[in-house]
Amino acid sequence: MTLLELLVAVKEQHLGKDQLEQYRDQLASLYADMQIEIAGLEKEEAMYFYKRMNPETSDISIKRSWKATESGQRLILLNRYVKAIAKVIDSLKSRLYNIY
Repeated sequence: MTLLELLVAVKEQHLGKDQLEQYRDQLASLYADMQIEIAGLEKEEAMYFYKRMNPETSDISIKRSWKATESGQRLILLNRYVKAIAKVIDSLKSRLYNIY
């Protein structure tokens, strides 16, 4: 199941306890996987900065240049995805709490 499909499925209001728990577990696992990928990209970003540091180049221009790379674009997406997933997990926890 893709992230988009999972987010749409979770919006269904008439999900049972087992389904809610399953979706919560899937999203938690996906969240962890994305955080690990973010860590790798942040390491890559640090090396990108290190290699381009010099007195003539500002940090801002290096940051902008990084964001234009494929890895920089991926990092932008992952950061937004994990924020969305965290909110959905919170919502699932609330829904489960209401069932118990």
